Formats: sequence, C-alpha cells, structure tokens
Amino acid sequence: MSGDPKDPDYDDTEGDLEPGELMFDEGDEEEGAASEEEIQEAAQAIELVTLPVSCTNEGKGAPLGMGIQRFWAQELAEAGVRAAAPVFTAIQEQNGRRAPALMIFREPWTDDRALEGINRFANAKFGLATDMFAQEDKVTLTARLIAVKPGPALETVDTFTAETTAEQLPGEVFALTQKIAGALGKSVAKPTWQDAFGTANVQAIISFLVGLGNLSALQGRCVPTTSDQLLSPLMDALGRAPEMDVTMQALHAMTDILIAGQPDQAAIPLSVQALSIAAQKRKNDQGAWHHLALVLRRVGDLGSAVQAFQQAINLGPQNPAVAAGFIDTLRTAGDLENALKVAQFAVENGNEGPVVMAQLGSLLIENDQFDEAEPFLRRAVEEGKVPSAYGDLANVLWETTEEDPKRIQEDRDEALALLAQAVEQPSIHKSTLDILLDLHEEEKLEKATVLMLRAAEKHAENATVLRYVASMYLEGDEPARARPYLDAILKLQRRSLDDDAFARRAILTLEVDNFEDRYDQAIDYVRSGDPQKHLAAAKFLREMIGRDPRYWQPHLMLALAVRDSEGDAAALSHLNDAVRLRPNDAEIRNLMAAILRKQGRAREAVEHLRAVVAINPREIEPVVNLASAMRDANMFEEARQVCSAALQMIPDHPEFKRILDSLPPPRQRQN
Repeated sequence: MSGDPKDPDYDDTEGDLEPGELMFDEGDEEEGAASEEEIQEAAQAIELVTLPVSCTNEGKGAPLGMGIQRFWAQELAEAGVRAAAPVFTAIQEQNGRRAPALMIFREPWTDDRALEGINRFANAKFGLATDMFAQEDKVTLTARLIAVKPGPALETVDTFTAETTAEQLPGEVFALTQKIAGALGKSVAKPTWQDAFGTANVQAIISFLVGLGNLSALQGRCVPTTSDQLLSPLMDALGRAPEMDVTMQALHAMTDILIAGQPDQAAIPLSVQALSIAAQKRKNDQGAWHHLALVLRRVGDLGSAVQAFQQAINLGPQNPAVAAGFIDTLRTAGDLENALKVAQFAVENGNEGPVVMAQLGSLLIENDQFDEAEPFLRRAVEEGKVPSAYGDLANVLWETTEEDPKRIQEDRDEALALLAQAVEQPSIHKSTLDILLDLHEEEKLEKATVLMLRAAEKHAENATVLRYVASMYLEGDEPARARPYLDAILKLQRRSLDDDAFARRAILTLEVDNFEDRYDQAIDYVRSGDPQKHLAAAKFLREMIGRDPRYWQPHLMLALAVRDSEGDAAALSHLNDAVRLRPNDAEIRNLMAAILRKQGRAREAVEHLRAVVAINPREIEPVVNLASAMRDANMFEEARQVCSAALQMIPDHPEFKRILDSLPPPRQRQN
C-alpha cells in the first residue's frame, strides 16, 4: 500500500511495554506543550486506551497503523470519550547513546499484553486492541473493544473487522470509528468519512494517516527516520488536498517538534520550507502564515518573518496574537516606525487585545507621544493586567505635562501606586524595574528603593529582578550590599548564562581591587599580538580562574593568550573549560572547531559546528563550515544532506555546490 515505510525507518523492538507518551488533541497545538502535571491529570481521566496497532505482517504498515490509532482516539474524544493514543517505547543503545526507541508490535494482541498497556492509565475502563495485516493490495483490520473487570480481567465488549483496499480504507476506518463509538454509547457527529477527513481524496487521506503516525512517534520522543521522510507524507497530503485542516494541524505540531529537537541538520530548513509551501497552498489560512512567521523569527530570519506576518495580519488584523507577534518582530528588527503603524492599524480595525494596547502605548512613548499613550496603557492594565503596561503607564504619569503642582503630585502618586501594584503581580516586566531604578538613582526616592527590595522579595526566583537590585547597589555608594543578591542569582535552579556571568563578574569586582580596569587591560593585552603582553595577561587570567573557575570568559581569553606560546593543545584544554560553562557561545565553538580540524579531528569539529549552526541557524557561513567539516570527516551522506537542504533555501549557492560536487557518489541502498 502507498506510503508504507519499511523496516529500516522504524525500530521494531520486542519486549515489555515501557511508559508511553500521551497525545491529547483537545486544544490548539500552537498554544504550547502541556506541563507534566497537566499530563498526569489528563492520564487520570482517561476512560479508553486505544492501544498501538499491532502490524502482524512482519511489522509492515507501522506508521499507517499509528495514524489510524491516533485518528480513532481523536474522533472518539470529539464524540465525548476520554480517549488516549499512547506510544510505547523501549530504551536502546543508538550510536553510543541511550534513547527511546519506538516499539512496533508484530504479534496479535493478547489479553495479558493488552491489560499491561491499559493499566498504564489507572482509571481506564476500556481498551481498543487492534491487529492489522497490511499488503500491497489490501489491509485487514481487526479491532477488539475490551472492558477492564475486577480481578483484574478483561471482557470482550465487541469485535470489529474490515478487509479493505486502499480506495476503501478511509471509509472503512471511519465506519469502524462509528461502530466503536456506538459500542461505548456515543455517536460521531460527522456524517461521512469525507466530512471526518475534510476531503474525498483517498490518497491524501492515506498520506495524512501515515504523517499522523510519524507525529505520534515524534511526540513519543522517538525519531524513527529523517526529517524529510517524516514531513513527506503530510506534504503529499497537503499537495493533493490543501483543504484538509487536519493535515495542517498535524504539520503545525510536527514542525514545532522538529525545529525544537533538530533530529538532523535538515530539520530547520525543511520545516521552514514545509510551512512556506503550506501557507502558499492555503493562502487564506491565517494560522499557516502566522506559524511560518513565528518559525522564521525563531530561526533569526526577521525579514522573511515580517513578510509572513504581513500576510497573516492582512487576513485578520483583529487577531491579538498575530498583531502582537508582528509588532514585537518589527521592534526586534529595529523598525519602530512600522511597528507603530501596525499597532495603530490593528487597533483602528477593531483589535482589542490588551497586549496590543500595551505595545501601542509603549511605541507612542518612544515616539514622545506620552498623552496619546495613556488611554491605551490604561486599557492594557485594567483589561489585561499586562505587566509591561504598569511601568509604561507609571512613566507617562511621572513625566506628567500638568502644570498645577497638586495635579502633578496626584499623577506621581498614581504612578507609584501602579508600580506598587506591578511589583505584586505574578510577573514583573523590565519597564517597571527600569523606572524604579531610575527613581532610585536620579530622584533618590526612598519609595522606589523600598519597591525594588520588595520586588526582590516577591520575585526571589527571578534572576532579572535580582540583577536589577544588585545593580542598584553596585552603582551606588554601598556596592557590598549587592553581594546577597549576586549569591542568590548563583543559587537559582533556573538562571540564564548571562545572569550567571553577570553575578560572577560582579563578585570578582567586589573581591578584587581595580578588577574592571585590570581585566580590560588583560583583554587588550590578549588582542595585542605581543608575546610579553600575552604572558602578563595569562598570569592575571589564571589568577581570576583560580578565584572563580566557573566564570567562563577568562577561560576563553586564556586560550587565546597561550595559543601562540603553548600551542593548540593547551588552548584547546582551556576552550573545553569555556564551552562547558558557555555552550551557546559561537566564538568558542568556532575556535574549537578550527583547532580540531587543524589537528585532523574533523569528526569532533562537526559536533561544535552543529552547535554553531543551531545558535545562528540563518547564517550561511556556519552551515558551509559544517558541510565542509563533514566532508573532511568522511561523513559524506550527512554533508550531502546539509548541502541539499541549504540549496533548497539558497539555490545555486557556489560554496554548497562546490562541496556537493566534491563528495563521492552516494551509495546505493541495499534492499
């Protein structure tokens, strides 16, 4: 049957069931992944477990079977059945790493194994155990609805069988859905299989089901094949029947997972390409354009993101998420003029999103239109409690244009009251911290100091707040009072690398006389090219590393200082310390890759260059370096994949063509 990946693409591990990953389709895929608590709560509510389809013809048709399993769970959930479609995995060694491998069942379901799977869900009352025998010309499905009885034991409620051709498969799958729902006392609202799938194109439906199976594997944290093969069935379905909303929903979810996880280097460009094609085929689908815009922004292509956002907002300026994302992207790109125009356009056309109101108010402030900003900021505070609006509105009120001293005092009193409210909100924005710090430093306002300290107390797990309070003291007359807040930053479980570096450098500033001047001088010495100055810099940097070996930058600078005098091996040793502390720094990774390639260790360099590409996914040079290193490491298939994916995004790029032409011919896959 068309769209049936063979064994090499899927792991068919036998053995005991491992805990599966739940997939629930009762919300918007784009809203974000459920928390662990939400997953556990949902698992407790499950009534029916649609067990993985057992592919009894030597495992053939596994992705199709997984798609049918998922489709049934989704349709039954819509009919009012609390259904789950779990993926079961086993931990396996894969290229020297332990990773979850998808379990493909080949033997018909037995009561014992079915009960083991159903019992993963403590309150499940029913299970659906399905066996499938897939051949080129037909598929046989046997589904058994079983009830869990005390004992424990299972009782067969009903059995459903279909023997069908490819042409009849969608209709038979839907007919079984109706029968299963009926046996559970429910009914499927959609009258026909065409309504259920959103199309009458049979091959599109089959491709969709295979793609849905691929999605289940990914959401079960398994990567059964390459990104292009994972995406291919959904793109085939979209090409044949672009009107299928269910295909687009699956594509939204799959591309998010691929971009986040990057199972192979082609994941990002292929996902962007897939969403771009989808948006072109579904020109009136605002969600498609919006998702494309978000992904393009995420990978750093702000120019293309702006174009996609423009398409999305033209289809509905009233959509708060689209407008807010567009405005924020324009601000990130530094285009404040157009960001203001988009915000005004959205509001004038009926967009009442509180975040959009807050953005418009903020942009008006930046345009020195304080009075015009006030009503929008008030709405953002009153209707949405938008964190940024508190600080911006306080700023407007503090810089009041009133001339009457009484009115000035009233506005400033209200500003302080707003800041006090902002501090007590669950989230606090930089706008509030900025004005509080200004009032502390410039106005010497005790109330602002008190509110800053209250913010640190209320938001003790927020590294940004602690950083502001530390800065308040570091830039004042009593820098030593910053120390408790710096220590608190370093104790946080969740802190950014920048927050960590800020705290460590600030502590060195407190502990080492004239640290900033001496450190700046050491950096200048490192970059001077003078061997004697390199020695002096290295001595100071080693002293600082001795004081705090977890501050990353001295390790990098020491590597640069000693490379000429002590050689690449010594430099690499210090760089290893630096990259361990600062894994997302492209300069460190590039330098390590250059040294490793010089030493003939191209395969090790590849891993660092992969990280550089992930840090800067839209820059061309890192991808060229990666493909070149892969070729040098004899990773010819990987290099070919990277170059081919890049040429899809940048046709005729000479560097990628040159590398591709230098590779040996691809090996023929053995049957």
